[in-house]
Amino acid sequence: MNIIHNNATLPIAQAGDINYYFADKLKNIVCDEMTKNYIIGIFSKYKTSYYDLSKNSITIQYGEALLGNNFEKFQTIADWLFFANAIFPESLKNASKNYYYSIAQLSYFNCYRIIKQFVIYEVLADNFIPLSTKCGDIILRS
Repeated sequence: MNIIHNNATLPIAQAGDINYYFADKLKNIVCDEMTKNYIIGIFSKYKTSYYDLSKNSITIQYGEALLGNNFEKFQTIADWLFFANAIFPESLKNASKNYYYSIAQLSYFNCYRIIKQFVIYEVLADNFIPLSTKCGDIILRS
């Protein structure tokens, strides 16, 4: 499906094509294939608002994840912050960027700590800032 805008044809990603759309956009991101596939999954995950944390306190969410040593909560926090930093960085305004970066990195590291065989979470913790920023640059500016 296409729409016409200012005499140019623009593609519209269909719901079933969202993974393909982000895979195509991010095909040249510099990271291993497993990390790239995970990142594509993050962007596809937010085609609905089910995991949206924009109206939640990240501090409270992180505190709850710590109290329960909850893998899913850590993952949701980190993924949300990755997505938000890449696509809507202006929405991260209730604290400093470094605070959000730290929470995301700690959340990914806690995912790794809980399930050590998933090294991808350590990679995401270590590379959160450059990967999320670069993904945003690629998606929004290409």
